[in-house]
Amino acid sequence: MTSLWKKRQRAHFLEMLKYLRYVLNDHFVIALLFLVGGLGYGYSNFLKTIDGPSWWSAPVVILCLAVLVQLGSLATLFQKADPVFLLPREHDMHGYLKQALFHSWLFSFCVEILGFAILYPFLSIAVHFLTFQVIVLGLSFPILKLGSLFLALNQLYRNSRSNQWHTLVLNWGLPILWFVGGLYLNVWITLIGAVIQCLVEILYEAKQWQLYSLGWRLAIQIEDQRMLRIYRFFNLFTDVPNIRGTVHRRKYFDGILKWADRNTSNPYVYLFMRALARSTEYSGMYFRLTLLGMVLLIFISNLYLSLFLQILFVYLISFQLLPLLINYEENVFTHLYPIQKSIQVAGFNWVMVRLLLATVVLFGLAAGIAHASVLQGVVSLMIGFIESWMLLKLYFPTRIKKMTS
Repeated sequence: MTSLWKKRQRAHFLEMLKYLRYVLNDHFVIALLFLVGGLGYGYSNFLKTIDGPSWWSAPVVILCLAVLVQLGSLATLFQKADPVFLLPREHDMHGYLKQALFHSWLFSFCVEILGFAILYPFLSIAVHFLTFQVIVLGLSFPILKLGSLFLALNQLYRNSRSNQWHTLVLNWGLPILWFVGGLYLNVWITLIGAVIQCLVEILYEAKQWQLYSLGWRLAIQIEDQRMLRIYRFFNLFTDVPNIRGTVHRRKYFDGILKWADRNTSNPYVYLFMRALARSTEYSGMYFRLTLLGMVLLIFISNLYLSLFLQILFVYLISFQLLPLLINYEENVFTHLYPIQKSIQVAGFNWVMVRLLLATVVLFGLAAGIAHASVLQGVVSLMIGFIESWMLLKLYFPTRIKKMTS
């Protein structure tokens, strides 16, 4: 089982490295440097405005710590064929899962340490925590995460997901209780509570795996969902063959489809709008990027950084929606229609104009209202309109020519 885990871990690492080459390209790295620098500068200025402890400091820290503990999940790297080939060695799979648990814990530990390091200045200034208190509080993170991962491993042997209340109490309720005790009473309460909770979950799991068989179907389902979240992130930057969009019936979009059908005679407009309305591959990406861009624009007050991020997100949205043009290429009926290729391109441009303009307007409203600045909202709209025009007139024709040639 050790060799099997190492083999799968290596294959998983190489796969992630392959996609990270597309994510960490020159443009994205430069944008990330600007984003991190802008957020760091804003965070530094925010800390300078804090004179001392206030009533809201501790609740903010507790909320941030509770969210930080939830980062990372159990990565088993199970595959669909495992129940067939590994079932005879099911008892030995516990050693495999322990290595998977340690791998998941180590990754989560690195992420949590980074997040806690960012929170450290706020703890020192706003809560007046001494260095040893911060260290004691920081030690509770890997312990709580270890217990959470053992809880996740235990549910695989019980062959059932934890119910909602059970998850809220063990993964959210108890950690928040320890953090409240640590910040308002004594910091050692957090560490002692974390140790007790972790030991109970470890001992409980040690008994369960000997009494119950491994729930293969549930384990594979959870791993597939975990990998799907990773693939969806990579899909923002490049095509991922492992991800497949799902189709949903959304009756609340019927009005938009009827409006589009009334305002144009191009049949491809209806097809593209239908694909957007029913496929999560396009609509989910569009709404996620638009919402994320609005959130960033709300919290970033610097005009130049705000405009840079807006330009970046409008470009990302347009780039990710380009595959919509060839969404129906595998449908034989679209090739039987006596419709020229230029009609298809015109229909695609009709849809893209309205999507990009809607995004630009939302970005402009978010920037203007959040900072109570009419000037920032107007400048944001003007820059967005200019970028949308350049994308449609200069960038899209070149990309469409490559896609259809």
